[in-house]
Amino acid sequence: ENSNDPPQSENAGQFSITDSSRNAETVPLTSSSMEVDTQTTSTSAPDSNIETTTHTNTSVSSDGVTTTVITTTIVMTPRRAPHKPPTMASSGLVKAATPPPSLITDANRKGNLIGEKRNPPHTFLTPSRRVRPLQRSPSQLLRLRRASPSKSPPCASTAPMRLLSCVYQKYAWGKKGAASSAGNMVTAASRAHQSIGLAESFELPADVPVAEMWMGTHPSGMSKVLDGEYGVIGLKEYVQSDPATHLGSDDGETNDITFLFKVLSIGQVLSIQAHPDKHLAVRLHAARPSLYKDPNHKPEMAIALTDDTSALMGFRPMPEIYEHMLEYKEFAKAVGSRAVAMCASLASKSAGYGAAVGGMELDRQVDESRSFSALSEMFRTFVGQERNEFVISQVHALTSRLRKSWEENTLDRENELVKLILYLATIYPDDPCVLSPLFFNYVQLKRGQALYIRTNEPHAYISGELLECMATSDNVVRVGLTPKVKDTDTLLDMLTYRAGRPRLTFGERVDHCTTLYRPPVEDFCVETLEVMAGDSYDVEAVPSPSILLCYDGKGILKQTFGTSGETKELSVSFGMSVFISANTTLEILAEGEAISIARAMSNVYG
Repeated sequence: ENSNDPPQSENAGQFSITDSSRNAETVPLTSSSMEVDTQTTSTSAPDSNIETTTHTNTSVSSDGVTTTVITTTIVMTPRRAPHKPPTMASSGLVKAATPPPSLITDANRKGNLIGEKRNPPHTFLTPSRRVRPLQRSPSQLLRLRRASPSKSPPCASTAPMRLLSCVYQKYAWGKKGAASSAGNMVTAASRAHQSIGLAESFELPADVPVAEMWMGTHPSGMSKVLDGEYGVIGLKEYVQSDPATHLGSDDGETNDITFLFKVLSIGQVLSIQAHPDKHLAVRLHAARPSLYKDPNHKPEMAIALTDDTSALMGFRPMPEIYEHMLEYKEFAKAVGSRAVAMCASLASKSAGYGAAVGGMELDRQVDESRSFSALSEMFRTFVGQERNEFVISQVHALTSRLRKSWEENTLDRENELVKLILYLATIYPDDPCVLSPLFFNYVQLKRGQALYIRTNEPHAYISGELLECMATSDNVVRVGLTPKVKDTDTLLDMLTYRAGRPRLTFGERVDHCTTLYRPPVEDFCVETLEVMAGDSYDVEAVPSPSILLCYDGKGILKQTFGTSGETKELSVSFGMSVFISANTTLEILAEGEAISIARAMSNVYG
C-alpha cells in the first residue's frame, strides 16, 4: 500500500469528541485533584447503526478549582446485508459440463472464491500508476471500501446511465448458435432493447460462429448509445461530447476510454500470438495499418465464466522443457542439438527456474540473458522457415506415434498434454505449433479465476467462456495455429522469452458483493458484483468511466443525478450492457432473483 497513507485504526468507524470547560480562569493544577461526580449515559435510535455514549467527570482540586470533562463517543456499526446462498437465474450463459460454483463464497465455505484462500492484496504485480488524478490515493480508495461495506445513501451522479448496443465478431474459432454465450448475450440484449422501443430485434443464424461481443470505443467494434435524447450514436462520439463529465477529465487530445471489454466463446483453439507494447505498436501501425489497426499496446486479462476454460500461456520453466526434450525425442530433433544443449545447461536445480510469467517470482532465478538465448534459439529453430519441412516431419512422426499408442491403449488416457497435442493435430496437422504444449504452460482455469497476459508474451486460448478486458487495441501478432496472416519475424523479435509458471488469481474480495481484479497496468481493471435476490447494493463512484455487463440474472439499476435529485431506473437482464460516466454512482436492486454484473473501468486502484 502507499507508504504515505495514514495507518488504519483497529477501531475503524469509531471516534470521540471531548469538551473540557472550567468555572474559573485556567490555572495550572499544583496539587492532586479529587473526583466528586461521574455520570455516564448511552443512547441509540431504534433500527439505527449509531450508538452515542456520554461520560461526564467533575473533579475539584485542593485549591478549589473545579474541572468538568465531557466525553462523547459515537460508534457506527457497518450494516451488512444478511448473507444468503446464491440463487442464480437460468440464462443464456453456457455452463461447463459440471455446474460451476458461484462467484460468491457460500456461508458454509471458508476463504475466497470457490473455497480458495484469499490472495495477497496485489493480485498480479506491484501496482502501477493511477490513470487520473484522485482526491484519495488508490490504496485509500480500496481501504475505505473494505472498511465500509455497508450500503450508504446514493450520492448524486454527474450524468445518467446509458444503454449500449454492442458489436459481435464472427471469427471462425467461435462457438455457433445456442452454444455461444457471446451470441446468446447479443440476442438477449437485442430482444430487451426492442421491448422498450430502442432498437429492432434480430436473431443470429444457428450456423454463424459468434466468437466475441465487444463493449467499448475501438473502431473495429464500436458500441452505440441507445437513448431517446441522443438517438443512436457511437460511444466515442458520446464521451467526446462532454469529456470532463464522461471521462472525468479533458486532456484535449485523445479523450477516449482506456479499455476494451469483451465476452469470448471459444469453440476451438485460437492462434499462437502475442500483443505489442506501445513502442512496437506505433511502428507496426505506421508500417502496416491494414494489419495493425491502432498504435496502442494490448495487455489483457481473462476471467473464466466456466470451469472448462483453458489456455497456453508463456514458456514453461526450463526443467520442464528439457524434460519434454528427453521424453519426446522427435521434439528434441525438431529444435536442434544446440537448443537442447543450451536448455540442458539451465535445467539443473542449481540453475533455478526463472521469473514466472504474469508477475510471481520464483525462489531461484536463472540468468536472464542465458534464458533469453536458450528459449530464443529453441523457438526460432522450431517455427522459423529454414528447417520448416524437417520440423513438420518430426511433428508428424510424434503425433503418429502418440495416436497409435492411444489407439492401442498403451498410453495414459488421463495425460492432458498428450490429449491436447492430438487435439491440435486434428485441426492443424502441418503446423509446427502442434507441439507448442511441450514448451508453453498449459493453464486450466476455474470459474472466477483470472489470468493476466503482458505485452510481448506468447499465448493462445483453447476453450471456454470468459470475460476479457484489455487496453483499447486490436493488435495481434500471430505465428501458428491459424489460417490468418502470420508475422513470424515480428513475433520472434518481440518476445521477452521469460520462463516460468503463470500466476492465476480469484481476485480480491472487497466486500460481501464485490470482487476486484486489478492488473499491473493503468488502462483497465474489472469488478464482479453479485447481489442476492431481495437485496440491493450501491455501486461506488470512481474517477473513471465504466461499462457494466449483466452476465447472469436480472435486476434494476437505480440512479440519482443532477442537483434536482431526479431518479432514473433501468431494468437490465442477461446480455445487457450500460455505460456510466466518471464519478457516477448507482444502486443495483435484485428484486425477484440474484443478479451478476461485471464492471470494467480504468485501473483507479493502482
